[in-house]
Amino acid sequence: SNGRFEGTYVDCTFGRGGHSREILQRLSSKGRLFAFDVDPEAIREARQLEMEDERFKIHHRPFGDIGTVFATSQLSGVLLDLGVSSPQLDHRRRGFTGKDDGPLDMRMNQGAGESASSWL
Repeated sequence: SNGRFEGTYVDCTFGRGGHSREILQRLSSKGRLFAFDVDPEAIREARQLEMEDERFKIHHRPFGDIGTVFATSQLSGVLLDLGVSSPQLDHRRRGFTGKDDGPLDMRMNQGAGESASSWL
């Protein structure tokens, strides 16, 4: 909270929070950081960060909703780190890797949409 950046920033792909934590280190006490993610495991991690730092807020929505969420706001910066995160690849129950036996799921949010095995 002794950083020099004020304003409003967005991390469009929270993941496990590495970029968000780094951004928060650079924000002043007046700076704000918002993040987006649809992965329930990422949301759990982000809720913990919300409790640790009042300057941070997570949106459990796809980052494509940024225009709706911030329709009347001016943003100072936006970060998009696109692609799957390594925790999604590391856990066979997520179904992103073929190296281990597990369900063929391949969804960022396993609570929404159709799994890859159902689609095939």
